[in-house]
Amino acid sequence: MPTAYTIDHDVPVRRLQLDPASGVLAAAPLEKLFLRGPVPLEWLQRAAALPGKTLNVAVALWWRHGMAKGRPFKLTHAALKYLNVERDAASTGLDRLERAGLIKLERRAGQRPIISIVIRRGWLSWDGLSNKTR
Repeated sequence: MPTAYTIDHDVPVRRLQLDPASGVLAAAPLEKLFLRGPVPLEWLQRAAALPGKTLNVAVALWWRHGMAKGRPFKLTHAALKYLNVERDAASTGLDRLERAGLIKLERRAGQRPIISIVIRRGWLSWDGLSNKTR
């Protein structure tokens, strides 16, 4: 049975959206990347105190954590590449964050670890801020 159409991979595909003001289809802007919060500043402060690219790894973790909607997740090569972290630095950073008690790693032979971010009680509370920072 012949198909009614063929897929031509050489034809560029553009995302379009309807401009409500003019009623014309226009190129849709690409979505900007962002961190889904709240991200506890005390958590980031502890990660920033660790050496090397650990803070870069930490930011990549929060990015993936937001995309996973808080569920355990695996760190992707794309997230590391976007934040300029090589594979060996990522491994070292994960170990440091785990030793600092900021993440939990579930290791499986031959696979990337499954990561859970540890958030301590009070890190998301305004009550923990001193009067100097308000």
